[in-house]
Amino acid sequence: MVSGSAALLRLVREFAEGLGWTLASIAPSSITLREPDESPPERVLNLLTYVSLSAAKVGIDTSEPLCRIRYREGPASEVTLGLRITEFDLKT
Repeated sequence: MVSGSAALLRLVREFAEGLGWTLASIAPSSITLREPDESPPERVLNLLTYVSLSAAKVGIDTSEPLCRIRYREGPASEVTLGLRITEFDLKT
């Protein structure tokens, strides 16, 4: 995840580590997390939702952070998606 907000990066890193993700690298404006192999697919959605909630909490536009999701299958196949949250709506 890439963001200009150190507070957002910290919140997301702490949340992801709580879910069992590992910190692969950290830089002043980005973090790289690695999801555990046995995690259910919806964990990625949980993390993206938390990115939105955290962005709102720290007072930045929810579309500011860029989330890159890299998917690998086998040694030869890799796809990277760059995602920004364009709509965020909390409902009860």
